[in-house]
Parts: sequence; C-alpha cells; structure tokens
Amino acid sequence: MNTKISDHPYRMYKFLKGHLKQVLTRADVVVPKTDSDMWYWLRQTASICTVIDIGANNGDFADFLANYFKANQTYVFEPSPLYRQELELKKNNIRNLKIFNVGLSDTTGEETFFQNSYGPASSFLKISDQSRAEFPQTSSETATQVKVARLDDLLATEPLETEIFIKIDVQGFEDKVIQGGHQTFAKSKYVLVEMSFVPMYIGQPLFNQIHAQLAEFGHEFAGIKNQIHAASGQPMFAHCLYIKNT
Repeated sequence: MNTKISDHPYRMYKFLKGHLKQVLTRADVVVPKTDSDMWYWLRQTASICTVIDIGANNGDFADFLANYFKANQTYVFEPSPLYRQELELKKNNIRNLKIFNVGLSDTTGEETFFQNSYGPASSFLKISDQSRAEFPQTSSETATQVKVARLDDLLATEPLETEIFIKIDVQGFEDKVIQGGHQTFAKSKYVLVEMSFVPMYIGQPLFNQIHAQLAEFGHEFAGIKNQIHAASGQPMFAHCLYIKNT
C-alpha cells in the first residue's frame, strides 16, 4: 500500500500521541475491514496456535492476534517499563499469556535503551537525524539500562504449538533479535516484521539484510501490509509478511 503519511491517520500511528495509538491501530492495521484484508486471508488459510509478539508495546496488537486467530498461547516481549501495567491487564483478555519484561538481543545481560519522548519510537539504537526531521515528536530520548536476553533461551522449555506467528516491531534491532532466535524462527510459519528502507535509527539494518536473514530459515517475502513514506514521497519503512512454505 503506497500511501503518504498524511493520507490516512494510521500512517502516522508510530508518531502520534500515545493515547491515540490504540484507537488508530484498531481502526486500520488490526481490525479487518473487508473479506479481502490480509488478516482475513490468513485466518482462512492458516492454523495459528502460537503468537510471539516481539516489541509488544502496550499489548494491543498481541490482544488482536491472539483473539482473532484464537491462538492457544501468546508470548510477549517488551523492555520498556512504561507498559508493564497495561501488559499485565492483557491477561484478562488473552488466554495463556506469558509476559517477558526484557528486550531481545543476540546476548544476555543489560544494554542501553533509549526511551523516546514518543514511547513506541523507543529503541536500543539512537534515532537518526532523518527520523527527527520527518517526525519532530521523536526528537527527545533518555538513556536507561534494561535487561536483554536471547529469544531461544527464553523459550527453550516452552512447548510451542505450531503454526507459529512471530511479529517483530523493535525499531532497528531486528537483526539482533533474529540472531538470538535462530531455533524459534526456524520453527515459525509466519513472520510480520517492520523493515526500513532508510536508516530510521543510527546503525540499523535495512530491508535487504533482514530479508536475507529470514530467507535462511526458508521464509519467503509474501507482501506488505503498510508502507510509510516521507513528506517527499520517499519510502521509509513497511510492515512485511514472510511465510515459510516448506
């Protein structure tokens, strides 16, 4: 979907006030509007039993995935302490929900986390000048230390039921997440990942690198849910679906 940010409220969902995020997310990327929507198609063709939400924010998207696909188990990962209370409340809506208040990486320990003035833009990487220019509300960030762990280590003893759907929204840290989760990604059937075409964060991997990583597990690029453009029209990032067909 090639749409400029200004064309639809959801196109600014990552850069709007936090209290609007739930409404806007459910208005477009979450709730299917027609029977031709990607989510509807997946529900008709997939048998998703396990949802893994990496970069869960306040848990709204995990709530949608778990209930729309009637998943048997859901695992969410979110390092920011700002969303812990909201995530805990999701246990009332999501059956067999397990919450990990850590960031995912390719190592275990602590790492610097940059808490952004706009919460969903927070990252383990510093935001780029291009992001600041396009989205001034993301210009302020505060460094803090948070715990990190490897996905494979955290889920090593979990009885993951197939088919597995993984969603990744980690603001430029996708490569580290995947490197620490080889076994889990190899088991997964579906991956929905936010991928950038320009550096939204300093030192982040771009589309080609993440595409190559997922291809190693047999995942094939299957389509784009949303593509976000700069004011100039330059493509910036998109939510990309990958499916393992073998």
